Amino acid sequence: MSFLKSLFGPSQKVIWRQLSQEVRGKFHEGGFLTTTAVQARAGDWIITLDTVTTGDGKTNQTFTRLRAPYFNPERFRFEIYRASIFSGLGKAMGMQDIPVGHPRFDQDFVIKGNEPQRVRRLFDNPRIRKLIDAQRRIHLSVKPHEGWLSKFPDGVDELHFQAAGVIKDLAQLKTLFDLFAEVLREVCHDGKAYEDDVRIHIRRLRAPAGRIEDKHILWESYGMRRDAAAALGRLGDPVAIPALASVLRDEDETLTVRAIEALAEIGHRDVIGPLVPLLGSPDWADGRPVRERTAEALRQLGEGELVETLREAFAGDFERLKTRGGEYRAEIIAALAAALGATVGAHAANALAEINAVEALPQLRKTQRSTAASDPGAEAVSRAIRKLEARAALPRAATAADVGVDTLPKAARGPRADEGTLPRGARPPSG
Repeated sequence: MSFLKSLFGPSQKVIWRQLSQEVRGKFHEGGFLTTTAVQARAGDWIITLDTVTTGDGKTNQTFTRLRAPYFNPERFRFEIYRASIFSGLGKAMGMQDIPVGHPRFDQDFVIKGNEPQRVRRLFDNPRIRKLIDAQRRIHLSVKPHEGWLSKFPDGVDELHFQAAGVIKDLAQLKTLFDLFAEVLREVCHDGKAYEDDVRIHIRRLRAPAGRIEDKHILWESYGMRRDAAAALGRLGDPVAIPALASVLRDEDETLTVRAIEALAEIGHRDVIGPLVPLLGSPDWADGRPVRERTAEALRQLGEGELVETLREAFAGDFERLKTRGGEYRAEIIAALAAALGATVGAHAANALAEINAVEALPQLRKTQRSTAASDPGAEAVSRAIRKLEARAALPRAATAADVGVDTLPKAARGPRADEGTLPRGARPPSG
């Protein structure tokens, strides 16, 4: 064994296990149906090193590859590989090649992409150029994943490296991990230290929820999105309000809690509207009702009276609700409608009827169709529908928006209307 080791050097598993320790990653020892792999985190991303074999069973070839899925909503694509006599031929035949402004680098590598300015900005990073130049063999690209067969969420692509053979050079492998971390930081965060960058945290928050698995977990966004929500609350910039409001009903309960807390921390008046409908939520998040967490946030924002108004309405007392002005009316109706299927559903339906919320008729009808006749709230919902439908059927005073242009008075000498449409006097009785 020692003779073979001296002849061929350390095995792949020995080198890759050592690599996992040096990159602070995890070593996955291959078995009968799985390949050996190393995974390490770099910020929001998981970098996976493994091998893949292609061929027809008779002639096979093994490649070393690195993969790192990441959120790429702009669909930025690039590809880089070492120049050769064949790549020169490709250029002569019209293959797109982007010079990045560094003569020796441009001479040694073929670089392609769909956004030339962004490609130049990426490779203007001297560390990225140095790490690429250290690779004897390199084919680095963004691999798109689209179509209904893809396991990737919409907007997620993959930074991908592949080279023929099994790489067992420890220094080269460490350089590849460093290269991936630097490229990901550049394409996702513009090379910035993003801890205090609101725009980058909004981007992180908007990444699709979920994870990608293929023998190993390749990507998951739960921690990233939660961290982004907390950071946006800490930074307190109102520009983040729409992004935080968009995840208030996310499937990730912990993210919902973080978003509520972040909006309360921002403290701007514009956060109140998105929060009010959650006062009727029947959901729980991290062991507590969402409505309780929302009530705390709104009290923190100085809206205790609004919270009490809805709390009383859910208990069957509508006096304060009926005398309340029109501020946040749409949001209050949304909160009452959200509670129709809860234990306080009957009171919510009665409250909607009391404030003449004809806007809630679609939700009331939907609740009626899904509620059993024996349900205690069923009669209240039906009653509210009858009252609101009757109100909706009442004639309304015409508004300026209701008047058709061709019914307005016309100038005497202007084009005349069709006289057949003008009002006529009553005809005298015949005979």
